[in-house]
Amino acid sequence: MKKPKVVTIVGRSDSGKTTLVEKLIAAYRARGLVVSAVKSMQHDFSIDQPGKDSFRYKEAGADSLIITNGKTYALVSGNRDHADPLKLALRHFSGSDIIIIEGYKEGRTPKLEVVGDSNEPPLYRSGIENIRMIVSDRKQMSGMPVFRRNDVEGIMNGIERHIFD
Repeated sequence: MKKPKVVTIVGRSDSGKTTLVEKLIAAYRARGLVVSAVKSMQHDFSIDQPGKDSFRYKEAGADSLIITNGKTYALVSGNRDHADPLKLALRHFSGSDIIIIEGYKEGRTPKLEVVGDSNEPPLYRSGIENIRMIVSDRKQMSGMPVFRRNDVEGIMNGIERHIFD
């Protein structure tokens, strides 16, 4: 089995990362590819609701659980080995052609930065490593290839050349 190709998409809050991920997923799926996604975040979250069975299993001490209806399932598990988003993606999505990770700016993977209208400097000017291309509707003096947000085909070609190389 071949290893999935991975692209990491980073950017400041509200820069348009999720919108770009949605567009890329749809475009890669239209090409017949199996696409998986990981959302990496810095804050705590829970998909369980107090009182629900799955919540009660975790409260009772289950290390992992699967919720399923026979058509869809969700895996809820602690990250005891502190695997980073890339390791988790490769562990769980080995059958994918492409894995898109949103966030994970601290990772060593090649990255695409979405630059929006933030007053903060872009991440490529903030010490974040391995950013290889930019998606922005504003002029960027980065020395990297820059693609406009609505140029999904161009972005995909850029990912092939600058991320998947």
